Amino acid sequence: MGKVQNPYFPNSIFQYPDSMENVRIQTAQNVEIDFAVAGLGDRVIAAMIDYFILFCYLVAASIGAAAGESMALSVVLFMPYFVYFLVCEVLFDGQSIGKKAFDLKVARLDGSQPTLGNYVLRWLLRFIDIDISFGMIGFVAVLISGKGQRLGDMAAGTTVVKIKPRVNLRDTLFTRLEDDYTPTFYQVEVLEDQDIATAKEVMNTLIHESRSHTTHQLGEKIKTALERKMQLPPSDLSPLDFLRTVVKDYNAVKGKV
Repeated sequence: MGKVQNPYFPNSIFQYPDSMENVRIQTAQNVEIDFAVAGLGDRVIAAMIDYFILFCYLVAASIGAAAGESMALSVVLFMPYFVYFLVCEVLFDGQSIGKKAFDLKVARLDGSQPTLGNYVLRWLLRFIDIDISFGMIGFVAVLISGKGQRLGDMAAGTTVVKIKPRVNLRDTLFTRLEDDYTPTFYQVEVLEDQDIATAKEVMNTLIHESRSHTTHQLGEKIKTALERKMQLPPSDLSPLDFLRTVVKDYNAVKGKV
């Protein structure tokens, strides 16, 4: 299967591939997309960003608690420090501020989106992985697990993946059209932006890896999926020509230029 990276499918199904260095995602269009397991260096630097933020907050909270001279106020002020990672991952789809800065995200290996229970397990075992061992237990676990997992990830069935940086919507969806361009498939009006984003990435993969059998299969798969969604009979166009036409038609019909 050709590798295409795209982080914009919230309903994706995660499947762990044969390679220990990638997590395979199946999008709503049934197109499999590979995410690279996050490198240890990226995770360490992302954690350093998070802990710098926490350190700054801890200093401010300490000043506030000292000025207030109230136990209840101290508990309220210090609570965000302890629940920071849990709250961030729950609210921001598996990302803390540090992870977001390095395009990292928590992902499950069994095919579903991480649940609150998964995030809680990761958070509870952070005390062992990171806090009491100054990160050494987590560091060693990630190195030897083969799946980029610290103890919290092993317990929760998760890992951390590297996602492609978000690109400008114009770069993702927009295609320049000729002034007299006439759409071929007006049925593209039933498609959504994420369908076209996938189509463009697969199209680019076909252009750069045209001789690959797995890439050709990927093209056929997305072509069939889009034909079904648009309720079209099988087209005689090649996958590459079909995707080019669909992307152009989408721009023309939905006024994306």
